[in-house]
Amino acid sequence: MPLFARIRSTYRLLFAKEAMEAELDAELASYVEMLTAEKIEEGLDPAEARRQALIEVGGTEQVKQAVREHRVGSALDALFVDVRFTLRGIRRSPAFTAVVILILAIGIGATTALFSTLDAVLLRGLPFERPEELVIGLKTSKGRLNGPVSRPDYFDFRDRSRSFAQLAAMGNFKHEELVSNDGRPELLNMGFATWNLFSALGVNPVLGRSFDSRDEAVGGAKVVVISHRLWQARYAGSADAVGRTLDFDGTPYEIVGVLPQRFRFLFDIDVWALIDRQGPIDLVRDSHSLVVVGRLRRGVSLAQAQADVDGIAAGLRREFPATNDDKGLWLGDLHRYMVRGVRTATIVLMATTAFVLLIACGNVAGLLLARGQRRLPELAMRSALGAPRYRLLRQLTTESLVLTLVAGLGGIGIAWLFQRLLLRLLPIGALGIDPPRLDGSALLFALGVSVACGLLVGIVPALRSTSAGLAQHVVAGPRLSEGVRGTRLRSGLVVVQVALSVLLLVGTALLARSLGRLAEVDLGFDAENLLTARVQIQPNDHPTIDERGLFYAALLEKVEAMPGVTSAAAITKLPIISPWQDWPVWPAGQARPLPSETRTAMARWATPGYFRTLGIPLIRGRDLAASDGPSSPRVVVVSESVARGLFPDRDALGQSVEIGWDEAPWRVVGVVGEARLNGIHLEPNGAMYMPAAQLGASSLWLAVKTTGDPMALAAPVREAVRRLDPHALLSREAAMASVVDGQLGGLRVVILSLGLFSAIAVLLTAIGLYGLLAYDVARRSREIGIRLAVGAAPASLVRRFVARGLGLVAGGMLLGVLAAVPGAGILRDLLYGVGPADPLSFAWAFTFLALVGLVACLVPALRVTRLDPAKVLRAE
Repeated sequence: MPLFARIRSTYRLLFAKEAMEAELDAELASYVEMLTAEKIEEGLDPAEARRQALIEVGGTEQVKQAVREHRVGSALDALFVDVRFTLRGIRRSPAFTAVVILILAIGIGATTALFSTLDAVLLRGLPFERPEELVIGLKTSKGRLNGPVSRPDYFDFRDRSRSFAQLAAMGNFKHEELVSNDGRPELLNMGFATWNLFSALGVNPVLGRSFDSRDEAVGGAKVVVISHRLWQARYAGSADAVGRTLDFDGTPYEIVGVLPQRFRFLFDIDVWALIDRQGPIDLVRDSHSLVVVGRLRRGVSLAQAQADVDGIAAGLRREFPATNDDKGLWLGDLHRYMVRGVRTATIVLMATTAFVLLIACGNVAGLLLARGQRRLPELAMRSALGAPRYRLLRQLTTESLVLTLVAGLGGIGIAWLFQRLLLRLLPIGALGIDPPRLDGSALLFALGVSVACGLLVGIVPALRSTSAGLAQHVVAGPRLSEGVRGTRLRSGLVVVQVALSVLLLVGTALLARSLGRLAEVDLGFDAENLLTARVQIQPNDHPTIDERGLFYAALLEKVEAMPGVTSAAAITKLPIISPWQDWPVWPAGQARPLPSETRTAMARWATPGYFRTLGIPLIRGRDLAASDGPSSPRVVVVSESVARGLFPDRDALGQSVEIGWDEAPWRVVGVVGEARLNGIHLEPNGAMYMPAAQLGASSLWLAVKTTGDPMALAAPVREAVRRLDPHALLSREAAMASVVDGQLGGLRVVILSLGLFSAIAVLLTAIGLYGLLAYDVARRSREIGIRLAVGAAPASLVRRFVARGLGLVAGGMLLGVLAAVPGAGILRDLLYGVGPADPLSFAWAFTFLALVGLVACLVPALRVTRLDPAKVLRAE
């Protein structure tokens, strides 16, 4: 009988409610007809006889209900008997029970933990009002996604679009503004938003008010909304915080509202200030720093809104060809965009745990099949004594369900531990979404998985154990050999386990090779023994460019004089830590090129000695010098790719270039090597370095090259900053090597998790293969004894069992590679320097699995050599 037909038959035997109802109807109808016949014999006419028969019965439905209650009570009694019988069996075989529960608990626990994470990250909506209506907007250039939007473009999209209930914008410029209040300097993350951002998200302040349209008027009110954290930390949750002021660079801003405690949107922001049409930054169309956030009108689809903004973008290209000739606005689902950084990793880990659970179920099903074979005499005796097949099926299914439900309870504890680990490793808390938790949905999932596992691992063994022909086992007892179909079924489970292990091992190998390639990447700078930190001064304390330059020059002089310091420098943006800020650059004397033809480079302002401190090679020309001050000619050092791109037919040294929106030209005085400024997984970035003294920034990053542990100098540097200026602050101290290593953290988490699950999967597969062959040896001990007695060589029998086991491994490998080649494509976003079909990764996975399989085959096969033919035959 086909497997699905057997399962359908089992369902009918166990849960045939409709059949029971039909049986009741037939019984009651027969009884009513009998009573009616008796009444007719007593002289009543047929209609009256039937009426009185129904009255005497008391109503068909009442009787049926009584019978139902009797049967339900009997079914519950039978269920309790089955459970008690199962518990007695558990006490008789504690080792078997412990192995089954442990195997399933690991699979159920890991799957439940990943489900709760998947639910929080991908399935559950954002913690905002009607999140399905929220979209994000980013600039496109030449049809490709290209980052933030400019302020003038945003206002044009907002004014002209008819697809949005609200179209807002925000910017986190990562200006950790120095706030001075009551003489206490403090660094806070300041973000900027249009007046309608919070109303677009459906977020209302817990105290005070949000921005309104009147605040956005030109030269509007200087108002801010603060985070709940800042409200508690600075004002102890006092209601009179609203109305107080915060000073930013000497300008007072009034606090008008406090945001909810759990509110976080894209960035960690302490203070939200207002974006109006005239400031404070991004006044030109080719300067881009805003992220657009929109709420679609009811009934408007994302595709319709995209068509709307495409038409507006086409109009802006016609109106402003000098700045908008290749620009557009891309709209995407906000939730999907926010979780893009962990989406692939979460899906990979969820698929991995599902594979482990399937392998665990296959292993347990194999154990139950073997156990069922040993219990055939018992089941045959019960059948001979009158137990119907559905009763035996119910007993065996109850046993597997009890085991998996107990495993599910243990799995909840494992899920709790595993989820705590995930929260520490994956950047889920930084997404601005509700963190995953083991709530009711996760517990229901664990219950559902437990029941599904119980049915999955129990139904097939139960069907096999209660199949027709039980009577022969009453006489043959345990000596009767297992049928061919039973052997094939258990072998098939092992093949599937091997195939799933291949998938996991190949994925682990691919990610490990990617991590190795990333670790070997040439950064273009030396990250070892390099202390980094950010220094912030108050502009009012150092109001002129000269004064700010003198402060940083004095600080660097003090730092370089410290023991253990070889060099020190400062820059506006350090590699990896503070990425991007690309500005247009072109040869001086030429007309400003169109955006589609403009070359951009990362704009950085640095102090003398920066290249030496970071180990960036100076290829030709000179370094930035102390003489490059505010009144000196403008000079720039460019990276080699920028020099080649701007001046392909001549030397860039001595040439003049125009940069950004500055009308004065800059003279190229040096050419340096390329460096990976924006991320180690990205290609080296073209850059241009200008003198920091000519910018007069109030905040710079320090880079200190040391001979020993760089973090040991953090305290002396902080003291040097404090002595030079008590109001200046040093923050975000870190060793550059740790920063670089942190860039690999997300990939390392996925590799470690996938590697752990792969190891568990391979172990379970090896146990399953070992169990299959060990059971085969035990089951065929009589045959082996006879073969040995008639002169068969033990080595030949060992080779036979090993060949069978390795044949299963080979079949699983073939099936696994057929699935792994297309399946590895899911890892494409996580790979670096290797392709999904990398032959070395496949070879490593096959070799490792083959060795494990060989050991798993040899151990039970070698038991053949220890069998005594005489003892085996005497036992028979």
